[in-house]
Amino acid sequence: MSVFVDTGVFYAAFDTAASRHDTARAALTAVLRDATYGHVVTSDYVYDETVTLTQQRIGSTDKAVAVGDRLRSEGNTGPIELLHVSQAPFDAAVACFERYDDRQLSFTDATTVAIVEDRDADRILSFDDDFDGIVDRLDPATLT
Repeated sequence: MSVFVDTGVFYAAFDTAASRHDTARAALTAVLRDATYGHVVTSDYVYDETVTLTQQRIGSTDKAVAVGDRLRSEGNTGPIELLHVSQAPFDAAVACFERYDDRQLSFTDATTVAIVEDRDADRILSFDDDFDGIVDRLDPATLT
């Protein structure tokens, strides 16, 4: 059993001014502490998107570095495994991006779908309902 954590959850959990901060923080804490959710994973593409989003929205490279440090630290020594997109998931993401063109998935979202399918992750913890009908999404609001 495993759960993949998406960008919006990491960003909102980190940014105390984000409208979904409390929800994201509670949801992230729940999946990290409750063994029923299983192994927690994310990807280097989500790392990139989270760091970039933090820098753009907060306007601080220091804050972007801080969220990146937290994700890398968790990914290297903590309960979140930081996966790196290799050639096979990348190729699957290209196909996914083209297949779900009606969903307007970002390419990062397509890599997430490819990884979730490749790793047989049970769910994705995400605010993004574009994943609905493609992979099983766990809405962070349901964990608060």
